[in-house]
Amino acid sequence: MTKQLIVPLLLLINTSYAQTRLELKSGDTVTYVPESRNPAWISVTSDEANLAVSLSEDGKKIKEQNHSKGIKSTERFYFVPGKNRNYEFKVWAASYVEKARTVQVIIKESERLSPLESRFSTEEFLEDLHMFRSIREKVNSGLYVYRSKPQIDSIYKWAEREVAASRNIFDFYKVIAKLTVFEGSCHNFTELPNYTSYYLTQKPEYLPITLKNVDGRLLQDSQETLIPLGAEIVSINGISSQQMISRLSQYYSADGFSVVFREAAGFEKGLLDKFYIEFGTHKNYDIAYQWKGRLHGIRLSGISFDQAKKLQESRYSVSYSGKDGEKYGLDKVTDGMYRLVVKTFDFATDQNDPAYKKFSSFLDAMMETLENEKAGHLIIDLRGNGGGAGALYEKVFSYLTQHPFRDSRYAYTLFNEAPLKERLVMSPLFLANGVKDGYGLDAYLKQLYPREVQGKYYWTDEKNPLILPNKKTFKGQLYLFIDEHVASAGSHLASLIKSYTNAIVIGRETNGGYYEHNGHLPVVYELPNTRIQAGFSIVHVIQDAQVLDDQKKGSGVVPHIKIQTTDQEFLNHTDVYLKKAVEIKKQ
Repeated sequence: MTKQLIVPLLLLINTSYAQTRLELKSGDTVTYVPESRNPAWISVTSDEANLAVSLSEDGKKIKEQNHSKGIKSTERFYFVPGKNRNYEFKVWAASYVEKARTVQVIIKESERLSPLESRFSTEEFLEDLHMFRSIREKVNSGLYVYRSKPQIDSIYKWAEREVAASRNIFDFYKVIAKLTVFEGSCHNFTELPNYTSYYLTQKPEYLPITLKNVDGRLLQDSQETLIPLGAEIVSINGISSQQMISRLSQYYSADGFSVVFREAAGFEKGLLDKFYIEFGTHKNYDIAYQWKGRLHGIRLSGISFDQAKKLQESRYSVSYSGKDGEKYGLDKVTDGMYRLVVKTFDFATDQNDPAYKKFSSFLDAMMETLENEKAGHLIIDLRGNGGGAGALYEKVFSYLTQHPFRDSRYAYTLFNEAPLKERLVMSPLFLANGVKDGYGLDAYLKQLYPREVQGKYYWTDEKNPLILPNKKTFKGQLYLFIDEHVASAGSHLASLIKSYTNAIVIGRETNGGYYEHNGHLPVVYELPNTRIQAGFSIVHVIQDAQVLDDQKKGSGVVPHIKIQTTDQEFLNHTDVYLKKAVEIKKQ
């Protein structure tokens, strides 16, 4: 059912500002027709729902957005209407339980974006810092896995000093981000209250190039700029490439002590917000770069946010990342060698999901193909697989092993009654399971983690059954492709494959851990003053992985053969993984 809303309930004509308050009822999609015929900010906000928003031009959808991670959601568009065009916004609840109840939504339309509230007292910042630590100590089972209590005490003493000197919410956020990453969990995140890139500047002061970290070198990653594609960036405004890599890595989390993902993510995810929080925006950028053995320098003017966003979305490396299209597939590499590509495990929720059954049929058909073709070599390509449902990675591994296995040796939380309920923000996963508040969460946790032993609450055996191999399993030579983006269920599968098969592991260290990780159930807490949201997973999982000499505690899955890319291979879009696997097969 679609509810159409055309006339705003409140229109302040003198300020060219419109505000609409509406009810989003069960099953509704609200359609909003913007009033302004000039560029304007459209803000869609709800304290009760996680919202998604789309924009259509003349009936064709041109944009869809869902940036907020939970309820207390704010989505913003910078709307630039064309002449003689018709536009409409559609708004709907993105999380499951909110589709079954009425929620309040506010839509604002204004010429300028109101400033982000950043005037907080030192006392308010310190109160939020103390609440942040209290949340971690009472809720986070992974807090002391990789860090000792003296180490945690030490970094919080540092944080007290930094927070006392914080001038605004961005300074405070930088401190909280470092605390988040220090713990060592790829599921950790800390976000400012809204999609903050819009708040950094409304002037054309964004970086006019994109960057990619290729084995510790920052390469220019945009085709339509004055700096050659693939040129190595030496410095920007006097800040060296190594400083940029190090400082941006402090905003991104990994399991244990792995740094490969953290050092890459800032340039793939953070050039629209984290880069400017850390280094500021500038009218001009003085860029030094290496090209064909010579050092060059150039001054480029900053560009608008919208231009920077388009530049980031169209960067050269994205066109070869393989992130679009089907989420899994099988292709023939050479005679006798096939490749199973699984880009994600987010396409089904459990074994009762029709998508799970479709995937199972696909894997059965794959085995028939391998048998009929007498293929003795199979590549499992997990590059970019950030995780998803455990049932899906377990299904894949059942075709690769001859031995029964479990999801984990054991898993536990620190509680089965949620602490600090007043600060909880319901995550989409809990909402999907009908959990509407902290007390509903208690009931949910008591079902999954009923047994307490020395202050820890353990996963029930029925939720961690023995999984038998499939009737047909692959018995030839396996190859495993991994990279720094492999995490959660993706890295869990990678650890099992490396641990229990003959796979030759090719690539880069994964973001997710080899021996253990915090996962399964994400929670989100909101700090009382700044409203910064901090999320992490509450279940500590000890994976079913053998102890290996090259796998130290705190590492991701480490490849047997580390892949490095030359400048020319980057320019040629050479798949160095496939090249290496074919070379090994020929030996």
